[in-house]
Amino acid sequence: MGREQIAGRSSALAALRAAWRDGAWQGTATRCHGRLVLLRGPAGIGKTRLMDALVRPRRAEQQRVWVDGRAATDARGLDVVLDALREDFDRFGRRGLVDAVDALARLRARPESPVSTVIGELTKVFSQAGAPGVLVDDALEIIDPAPLLIAARRAGCAVVAAVRDDAASVPMAAELAALADEVIDLEPLSAEQTRTAVGGDLHEDVHRALQEALGPLYGNPGAALGAARMLRASGRLVPSGDGLRLADAAMPVLLPPEHELLQRIRPLGRLASKLLAAAGVLGVLDVDELPQVAAALREDAGECGRLVDQLVALGALVGDEWGRFGCLCPALAATAAAEEPAVVRRMRVGTVVRPMQPRVPTRSRCTAGEAVRPERGWPGRDRPERGWSAIEVRMVELIGSGCTNRRIASEFGVSEKTVEAHLTRLFAKTGCRSRVELVAANLHGRAGAPVTDRAV
Repeated sequence: MGREQIAGRSSALAALRAAWRDGAWQGTATRCHGRLVLLRGPAGIGKTRLMDALVRPRRAEQQRVWVDGRAATDARGLDVVLDALREDFDRFGRRGLVDAVDALARLRARPESPVSTVIGELTKVFSQAGAPGVLVDDALEIIDPAPLLIAARRAGCAVVAAVRDDAASVPMAAELAALADEVIDLEPLSAEQTRTAVGGDLHEDVHRALQEALGPLYGNPGAALGAARMLRASGRLVPSGDGLRLADAAMPVLLPPEHELLQRIRPLGRLASKLLAAAGVLGVLDVDELPQVAAALREDAGECGRLVDQLVALGALVGDEWGRFGCLCPALAATAAAEEPAVVRRMRVGTVVRPMQPRVPTRSRCTAGEAVRPERGWPGRDRPERGWSAIEVRMVELIGSGCTNRRIASEFGVSEKTVEAHLTRLFAKTGCRSRVELVAANLHGRAGAPVTDRAV
């Protein structure tokens, strides 16, 4: 069976395979010193698929430990390491692994343990597991992933960690890049590469429709391949003499439901989809008209403003300095409209009387909260993207109790530098500019609480 190839990613996959080979076991009894590779890129660029392609041809069930950072609730990811090993314990059953896992489980109950102790116990676990490779997906979802990565490399494993490179993740991503032996940056595919990946049997009109609908996401493999797959599966492509054409060009192209951007929007609740649908119908959301939009949606104006802020932080809405926000791409607006048809009907009958305007093409440094907040005391940024984890809430609670970074570091058993890095990331996620604002944000609705789901 030949190795899997991913269109436009052959060089990145080759580099990953070389690192995997160089860092893995040599023969059956010896291994080299391990190797840490950072796979870096924006959400949805294809990091997880590349890692999956890396191990699949090599009988993945015997060749790796796969750690899912999104499932982490422990500050150092000890819980997800334990889960990964327990799930496939029979595949990693070397003598001594049971004792090493038990010791790690006990250590997890002591968050104040020194970093050196954590690294030592993790190193024993990875050594006893006997797997030549460790893959950590969404590594930055772990509060302090460095000990896990250092320990896996010290145990002689080839380690590949996928990290986002958005603004909120910059501090910790830079820290991990300094630890890595190699950093592989994934860029959007070129138009030619995207066309090749999507399929050469499609007519030029289909490629043009995909490019127009996806806009800046056209070079994102998850968006382009998923949208084309949906067109094929729904029977919207019909054969013609020069390739498959759209059966009905007037029907919109939608984002695939598994796309990373939609996955990050959904935890915000139905109101987020309603606002995106409204932005699609109106062309742009003007902050001066948010009260009217909120009334049309039968939602609280303050909550609408907070959600607009979060959608801007996620990149789902882009805006200008005049406080006008439009959907990132037509496909996102069409997807939201398909989910919230009542919003589309209500907006189209003239609830907000204004002609359609073109989508705002540039990102804004101004958010809805800043533009509307003044005298009403509207806390426009009291929730970060995708909600706060229990650890983040606890960190802000400690800040509210007057704890210093040193005290917080002691509470979680991490370094002060790590606390500072994660507070910087939390500031970027929420838009808050001070520790006081973070505490206030936590008090206004407990960030991450479900959005009120009222019918339109």
